[in-house]
Amino acid sequence: MCYIFLVFLALAQTASPSTPALNTIIDGVDKTFARMRDFSADFVQIGQDSLNRTQQDQGHLYLMKPRMMRWEYKTPEEKLFVSNGKTVWSYIPADRQVRRDQARDVMDERMPLMFLVGRSNLRGEFTSFSKPSVKPKVEETIVINMKPKRKTDLKDLMMEVEPGTYHIRRLALTYEDGSRSDFVFSNIRVNTGLRESLFEFKPPPGIPVLEGIGR
Repeated sequence: MCYIFLVFLALAQTASPSTPALNTIIDGVDKTFARMRDFSADFVQIGQDSLNRTQQDQGHLYLMKPRMMRWEYKTPEEKLFVSNGKTVWSYIPADRQVRRDQARDVMDERMPLMFLVGRSNLRGEFTSFSKPSVKPKVEETIVINMKPKRKTDLKDLMMEVEPGTYHIRRLALTYEDGSRSDFVFSNIRVNTGLRESLFEFKPPPGIPVLEGIGR
């Protein structure tokens, strides 16, 4: 009897910890981003349109409160997408033009990520939370699915959360027209003291500025 008890105790000690509850994960993400002043990471973005055509981009992302972001695309083409929370600029050097719009008017696949350093309240932005029985693409993360409360062309959003840090390692966005955008983040750094000037943009000399970005 003593031997059986010792075996059971050893198994219990070596067993993997249980998966955190759904509410624990949501609260953990909210608290983590409530304390976060700025965020930077490498990213891989995989887009799939309604005709199942795909494109993969890579670069570096910067986020900062209140609702500022800067996407520096490196491959396969250099691009820049910047917002100071009020105005959004999109610049592709090869096109030799800048597009500008008000942040509130832009329906862009990158905009939902502003909630990361904007309003740190997932339940205020999303509803219908669930833990789908799918394998995460980023190892040792937990998959959470949710739907936006406000009516937009975004149908639902899936995130993969690192349980130890409550960092979001992947976001997968599905739109009403069947298109998808998948973002995977690595080399995450937080509260490094980013400057607001990083989120301003001045068009290069001689480059025309067009109004309207859209999606």
